[in-house]
Amino acid sequence: MLRVGRQDIPKAAEVMAQAFAQDDPLYQYILPDETTRHQVLSIFFNHYIEMLYPYSDVVATSEQYEAVALVFHSELEPGTFRSRMKYRRRIAVAVCKSVPICRYIGARGFIRGLSILHKMDSSWLSMLGKRKYLHMDMLAVQRQYQGQGYASRIIRPLLEKCHKEEVICSLETQTIGNLPLYEHYDYHVVKVISLPGSSLKQYCMLHS
Repeated sequence: MLRVGRQDIPKAAEVMAQAFAQDDPLYQYILPDETTRHQVLSIFFNHYIEMLYPYSDVVATSEQYEAVALVFHSELEPGTFRSRMKYRRRIAVAVCKSVPICRYIGARGFIRGLSILHKMDSSWLSMLGKRKYLHMDMLAVQRQYQGQGYASRIIRPLLEKCHKEEVICSLETQTIGNLPLYEHYDYHVVKVISLPGSSLKQYCMLHS
């Protein structure tokens, strides 16, 4: 795998924006207008990845970026009061930088989106207590490369790393069609989170 440098975050964000704009029910629900969804996600993912970059690996299958992923390392999670405050400042900065999204969906739509993302976040990982984990926050495969094994080129090395370092592998998906793929690699659902007022569900998975 290729580790994506900070200067190439926009390229990784663009791949994710294209993939999730087409296929992900969470972002389809947040952004029902498909004519602006891609533009909004391009802005959002660029700042989201930038926010988490110090605590994560951004990886790609090659310089062609057939598939990209954001993998969060729990051991890098802020632990001291000072580091937690720094992390919260990064969140605030990312939100402020994402305000141009309002040009496409308005202030109300922007606030609604943030609220939904907060409800469908990764806070369920607190169930692991102090156990170390690598969390595959996002995995995206460009449409023209789907079905050609590129997701496997991300998942297999990640599982090997988890096995070697004796840490847990975790992920979540809102796409029920993704479950067989992850179950093939021995992930299993440990929690299902429903978004009130919708049919949207988040499937929280751990590798066994």
